[in-house]
Amino acid sequence: MIERGARHALARRSELTAGMRDSVGLGFALVPIGLAFGYAADAVGLSWWLAALMSATVYGGPSQFLAVDLIAAGAAVPAIVVTTFVANLRYTLFAASLAPHLRDAPARRLLPLSHGVADGSYAVVLAHARAHPGRRRLDRYLAGSFVVSFGAWVSATVVGALLGDVLPDVLAYGLDFATPAIFIAFLVPYVRDGVAVAVLLVAGLGTVIGTGQLPGGTAPVVAILAAALLGGALRWRRRPR
Repeated sequence: MIERGARHALARRSELTAGMRDSVGLGFALVPIGLAFGYAADAVGLSWWLAALMSATVYGGPSQFLAVDLIAAGAAVPAIVVTTFVANLRYTLFAASLAPHLRDAPARRLLPLSHGVADGSYAVVLAHARAHPGRRRLDRYLAGSFVVSFGAWVSATVVGALLGDVLPDVLAYGLDFATPAIFIAFLVPYVRDGVAVAVLLVAGLGTVIGTGQLPGGTAPVVAILAAALLGGALRWRRRPR
């Protein structure tokens, strides 16, 4: 019994360590994005601890940048909350696709661990699951990835916010430019067919046109919902009967 318990403890540490080790590159990749978000948050008047709190609780890069843009535009709090919520809905699909790989995880751990299902960790865990089919307790691997990515993201946010007032103009301009560049980097891999192009155009043009016609902060919400409905309808029509 003692030997079996020791083996189980070693297996737990092994999966946790593997998740942390395989996510080191992800952590480094998150640092410049976190710095850019911290700077953007400071630029719209958020204190460093509020920026850190947003990174820790929302933990979604694209939606956080979108929220900062809405704050800069003077949007109302309900519009910011709804827009952030809609932007983060994709994580429910991420979690659903990971569910078959987490069947042996204790149910009590799934809810707190769901906070770690962000873009990078999701990709790392899914790649690990495909490379090691049948591997048990991938929740520990996800926890290891979460520790690294969460630490890098929140720490970089704090540093970016604290340095916002002292950065040279050239670097500040570079971080300010990083916001649209990051959005483009997130979007481009998903634009693979006509449906994706149509969704992108409706969301983009709807936001631009609606900004001058709708109450502050509501244009992105309406544009996102319209684009999502259009994309769903087009996919449904293409589905074989």
